[in-house]
Amino acid sequence: MDANSLGQLGCLGGAAGKSYGQACAQTVSAGSGAREVIKCKAAIAWEANKPLCIEEVEVAPPKAHEVRIQIIATALCHSDAHILHPKFTKALFPVILGHEGAGIVESVGPGVTNCKPGDKVIPLYMPQCKKCKFCLSPLTNFCAKLSPSKSPLVQQELMEDKTSRFTCKGKPVYHFMGISTFSQYTVVSDTNLAKIDDDANLERVCLLGCGFSTGYGAAINTAKVTPGSTCAIFGLGGVGLSALIGCKVAGASRIIAVDINSEKFAKAKALGATDCLNPRDLQKPVQEVIIEMTGGGVDFALDCAGGSEAMRAALDCTTIGWGSCTLIGVAIGDKGLTISPVEIIMGRTINGTSFGGFKGRDSIPKLVTDYKNKKFNLDALVTHTLPFDRINEAFDLMHQGKRGSCHRFHPLTALALFTPAAGASPNHSAPSAGVIKCKAAVAWEAGKPLSIEEVEVAPPKAHEVRIKIIATAVCHTDAYTLSGADPEGSFPVILGHEGAGIVESVGVGVTKLKAGDTVIPLYIPQCGECKFCLNPKTNLCQKIRVTQGKGLMPDGTSRFTCKGKKILHYMGTSTFSEYTVVADISVAKIDPLAPLDKVCLLGCGISTGYGAAVNTAKVEPGSTCAVFGLGGVGLAVIMGCKVAGASRIIGVDINKDKFARAKEFGACECISPQDFSKPIQEVLVEMTDGGVDYSFECIGNVKVMRAALEACHKGWGVSVVVGVAAAGEEIATRPFQLVTGRTWKGTAFGGWKSVESVPKLVSEYMSKKIKVDEFVTHNLSFDEINKAFELLHAGKRKGEDIETSMMRIIEQLPPEHPPLGIEPRTRACALTRNRTVTS
Repeated sequence: MDANSLGQLGCLGGAAGKSYGQACAQTVSAGSGAREVIKCKAAIAWEANKPLCIEEVEVAPPKAHEVRIQIIATALCHSDAHILHPKFTKALFPVILGHEGAGIVESVGPGVTNCKPGDKVIPLYMPQCKKCKFCLSPLTNFCAKLSPSKSPLVQQELMEDKTSRFTCKGKPVYHFMGISTFSQYTVVSDTNLAKIDDDANLERVCLLGCGFSTGYGAAINTAKVTPGSTCAIFGLGGVGLSALIGCKVAGASRIIAVDINSEKFAKAKALGATDCLNPRDLQKPVQEVIIEMTGGGVDFALDCAGGSEAMRAALDCTTIGWGSCTLIGVAIGDKGLTISPVEIIMGRTINGTSFGGFKGRDSIPKLVTDYKNKKFNLDALVTHTLPFDRINEAFDLMHQGKRGSCHRFHPLTALALFTPAAGASPNHSAPSAGVIKCKAAVAWEAGKPLSIEEVEVAPPKAHEVRIKIIATAVCHTDAYTLSGADPEGSFPVILGHEGAGIVESVGVGVTKLKAGDTVIPLYIPQCGECKFCLNPKTNLCQKIRVTQGKGLMPDGTSRFTCKGKKILHYMGTSTFSEYTVVADISVAKIDPLAPLDKVCLLGCGISTGYGAAVNTAKVEPGSTCAVFGLGGVGLAVIMGCKVAGASRIIGVDINKDKFARAKEFGACECISPQDFSKPIQEVLVEMTDGGVDYSFECIGNVKVMRAALEACHKGWGVSVVVGVAAAGEEIATRPFQLVTGRTWKGTAFGGWKSVESVPKLVSEYMSKKIKVDEFVTHNLSFDEINKAFELLHAGKRKGEDIETSMMRIIEQLPPEHPPLGIEPRTRACALTRNRTVTS
């Protein structure tokens, strides 16, 4: 068993080439179907960090719904070595290890209907009762027979009646993962075995009991690798090679294999790898090399090595927008993985897999058939065949890196500024190609109040649009940058990114907009040309990301000056100015009848929360949801869950004043963590019989992000990070939470492709499909903008969450000054000027 593939302990009976059946025939006191104790050989682990001992054991007959199997072949997996590791403190001894095996049914207990003596079978550590909610759900391969809070490595150590079928020297011996294949005979539950074809080669298909199925399924089922995609595989042991095979079968066009042992590369390429990298041969981190090789990162990364360093590299090398990282391996003693929430808010997904997502009893027979039909190659994964008496040599080969399984199985989330500028001439109500002087709220430095200043707004250059802002809102993101906590924050700057207005003039090359159009500026552009825009999986256009992040227009300059100094733009929009200039790919043209003092809120908060539910989580009818943080974004999430048909929506907040409003938006019940003596995730798990289907963190607190993930249902729960945490904050959880079927993902602007989606959201509001008016709580004049921030921080906005609040500044325009391109309809239609809204 070399470092390139899965090792196999085949024909474990005797050194002279006897099969298991031949060897065991010498020790069995009765033939097939016997109901007596069988004496046979087994490899017993008496204690940690010691070699296994070949002993004679007694194997009791099967009880009700149990099956006794004659093991014909088994394989050694790293999970077996985990139990012997001195740092693994949860193991029980003495124990018979082994969980990758194949054999023949010797006898069955009362009530067994799915197999009979003589059938060929593969015992399964992952049961499938076909009755529990997990087995009945297509979203997971977990079974209720397994505890959601424990690793399968330390479960099923006894049969269901809490006794063992093994004894040695008068002492009971524990089972391992419900199957114990390091014994010539074993007893398993009838829910823990798959009947397979009579002509199956047991010395090969035994590998389907764990390693191959886990890696192959990680690509096929969990990651769902797509044709033409680019993949990276970290760790080229048996599971890594199996994942590589899965990527190739799925149609990946480029597969990058990563391992610190270059001797594995030849076999990896033979199985489908297009590129191989040894991190020790590189001058920079391997993830940076992969990003450069692929022009931004891979579509799918699978970590089959274990350990936080490999997991970190796997996640980092995925592309923003839609990159998916699947965790398969976990190293013993590893402290776990910490992630910046921004990494998943930018569109990456991190998930985990257990047994490759296969429902064992249903799927293993199909995999055996696929192997027989040569859909994939198991033979290439076998490198050594050893007799049973040399099992410790197999462990030695594994530890020396001379076998293939790198698998660490450890299954272990209005500033309405339409005032003619001071000193400006009346012709500013018409398109202008010159500099405009107007009011703006300038942030000169971090931690200081905004200053109302006269600024100069230069005319738009090529592919730019100058907009007269009619209404805007104050979002917590503005406050976050103003506080100085934003690592990209630079000063002096004009903040604001939730606005609506009228196009005043356009630059050369602008074809989709004209002066007089009613628009919403967008902090996430949509160029329609980059690979992100062309991919339906993401809304994260990267066309102007670099310059926008620096507070500049696409040409690297600013359109704002004040007192002779350059003023930076903010998020590409800068709506805290009576006029602003934005890229033409950052503007959505909307219905001219839309009330701008309301729809300005669709520029960020409402769209983010609503889209988190309907786009990112894809909440399903009849599902159960939990929303953490009942501010503006949290309320929008509740609205989205309700629109999607969720049957139960639970609001979570420490401020009970918010509960009534949350219920108006669709929450069925609301709870405060301060009312319970246990963690809120445990409360939710108890309330919902295992956890919610979807959870949403709308606060920006990394501890709450963890609670939201852990409140999700094992097997299929999805947790979406919506709130943005402070700079340097990282999220953390046990990888076990992900490996057991939960998915942790994030959202930016609710996943909406901005230019094409915001007009539709405006239409939905005007047709009363979604709420917007109800989010408004305060109207303030432009000069009171600092008061808006004070209200934001004080949480005085009728129970709104200070982390996700929205404000706008409003004041009626006189009838003689209608907005550009809009005829006076009523004073209300004339929209607003110099006002702020809080929501």
